[in-house]
Amino acid sequence: MIGQCLLLRGSDGLHRFFVKDIATDSPEVIIAGEEAAHLNRVLRLGPGDLIEVCDGRGRAFRAQITRSDSGESRARLLEPILKDSEPDLQLILAQALVKGERMDFVLQKGTELGVHTFVPTICRRSVVRLEKGREARRRKRWQRIVKEAAKQCGRTIVPQVKPAVELEEMLREYGGEGTHIIFPWEGEGSLGLDTVLGNIFPHGGKTLRVLVVVGPEGGFELDEVELADEYGARIVSLGSRVLRSETAALAAISIILYEAGDLGAACRG
Repeated sequence: MIGQCLLLRGSDGLHRFFVKDIATDSPEVIIAGEEAAHLNRVLRLGPGDLIEVCDGRGRAFRAQITRSDSGESRARLLEPILKDSEPDLQLILAQALVKGERMDFVLQKGTELGVHTFVPTICRRSVVRLEKGREARRRKRWQRIVKEAAKQCGRTIVPQVKPAVELEEMLREYGGEGTHIIFPWEGEGSLGLDTVLGNIFPHGGKTLRVLVVVGPEGGFELDEVELADEYGARIVSLGSRVLRSETAALAAISIILYEAGDLGAACRG
C-alpha cells in the first residue's frame, strides 16, 4: 500500500529522518514536524538512540538523539554517511496525469528507481484535471509520498514534484539544450528505445540529463507527437505490447538507468 514505509530503516539498521538543514558549523540538527512526531510517538526513540539524518540534498550523517519531543527533537552529529545511492544521471519524468493511485504508484516506484524530478503533465487525453483549489493539496500529498519512498529506499536526496503543466510548456521548460528527450509512443514502429540509448550511452558512459515523457491512459494524440518531435524528442517504441501509462513509465525509467550504468551495477558505497 502506498505510503506504508516509514518504519523501514536506513543503513546499519538505523531509522532515517529528513531534516531541513545540516549546518557544517553546528554539532546538532533539529528534527521537526511530522519527522519529530514519528520519532517520538511512533518509534518511541529517546536520548542516546542512534539514527540517520539527511538533508534531502545529498548529505547524510549518523547521529545520536539528545532530546526527544513530538514537536521538535534534536540529535548530535557523529560522522557522515558516504554511501553513494544517487544516479549520476539526472532523470526527469514528465508523467501525464493518471487516475487515483496510479499516479501515487509512479511517484513511489519512480523514486525508488532513481528519478530526480517529477513533472505532472497535462495532455489532450488526460482524464484527470486538477482544479486550482485542489492542486496545491494534491502536490503536497505527492511530495510526501516521494519523501517517504526516498527514506525507505535509502536515497540521500528527495526528488521534487513540480507543479502540473501543459505538455508544450513542459517541453519548453525542461527539454532545453543538453537534455535528451525520450518520448515513448505506441504508434512508433521502427525506432526502439534500445537503439536511441545506444547512441546516448555508446560505451556505458554517462550523460547529464534525460527527460522521459509518458502519456495518459488514452495515449498521445498525433499533433502532440509532432510537437514533441519539433522540440527534438526521440519518438521511440518500448516493444510490441501496448503498456499502461504507469507500466510504460517504470519500464522506460528502468531501461534508461540500466543503460546509464546505474541499475544492475554493484553497490558503490
